[in-house]
Amino acid sequence: MSSHNDEHNELEQVETSSIKSRPIYLFLLVLGIAVAGAFVAVVAVLYGFRKLDEANATQEPSTRIQMPAGQRKLPPEPRLQGAPGPEGPTLLPLDEMRIYNKEVKAKAESYSWIDKPGGIARIPIERAKELIVEKGLPMRSEESIKQIQQAESMRKAVSNSDSSAGRILKNQ
Repeated sequence: MSSHNDEHNELEQVETSSIKSRPIYLFLLVLGIAVAGAFVAVVAVLYGFRKLDEANATQEPSTRIQMPAGQRKLPPEPRLQGAPGPEGPTLLPLDEMRIYNKEVKAKAESYSWIDKPGGIARIPIERAKELIVEKGLPMRSEESIKQIQQAESMRKAVSNSDSSAGRILKNQ
């Protein structure tokens, strides 16, 4: 009987219940080294910034430097609105927009030559409206009106029809 049990045990494969701990420990070791390396890098950067601040603290800020009277140093171009300018501070956005709108309105309400040799002049908008009412709009030629009508009828035929599915629409 014992021989039978021995033969039966050799055929059975027993599953091990233990987990291999070596890969887990290896992963934790690599993770610990990476975290320590990142910590050292952050400390080094902070140390560098601290040294940079100490070096800059010995220099006097440019705002405290006294310029001789009449020689004001301007910031480089492009200057922001409201920034110092050669004639004093520049305008703020709303003030600049108000001035711009006044200039555009004055230009739209005035007479001036655009191209004097070509006979092109600027006239006020209200006067241009009056001229259009008096003389009417320019008329198109009969040929261009027919082309527009054909295009309009084709558009209606296409938009009111079913899917063409490859069929050719008839010209009207």
